[in-house]
Amino acid sequence: MARCAEGRRGLSLGAVALGVEMTRYWLAGLALALTTAGAAHAAGFDARRSADIATFVTAHGASGQLKKGDDGKIYFDGQVGNIFFDVHFQTCDDDRTYCKTMLLGASWDSKKPTVDQVNRWNRWTLYCPAYLDKDNTPNIWYSISVTSNTDEDDLTSPLSTWMDCLHDFDSFVDNPEDFLKNHS
Repeated sequence: MARCAEGRRGLSLGAVALGVEMTRYWLAGLALALTTAGAAHAAGFDARRSADIATFVTAHGASGQLKKGDDGKIYFDGQVGNIFFDVHFQTCDDDRTYCKTMLLGASWDSKKPTVDQVNRWNRWTLYCPAYLDKDNTPNIWYSISVTSNTDEDDLTSPLSTWMDCLHDFDSFVDNPEDFLKNHS
């Protein structure tokens, strides 16, 4: 008992009550700030919505627009310099309003790269694997998972990685052997 009393020495009942009241105000302010931040995020950018992604991608150096495919699904048809790419929205709700995955893809008309060269590209690259389609034209892809908590800052680095992949793969397609010699 003596220790408890000793530990409280110098604090009046009024000071303790003031500390409790200050803590209540602080917690109420924190709760209001979190609610306001959540509402602002909900009303603003949502990485699961295709229109928000289209705006984000065009604000970061690409041109393009949302289009509807033959299957009725919305996709982003984009371009960076002379390179064309698509963003397809996957793992969506029934209304296709909110999607959890963006699948970025690009293909080239060239038939220069061989299967062996594409396999060597795949051993070199970390993020954007390639394949030859049924017409032997080269393609790359990159997927990005998103949630309701994914903000624009979270997408800046993956989008930059995709843009780098487009540039590197364009150089690879133009001269596969030269690219592989210089990047292995």
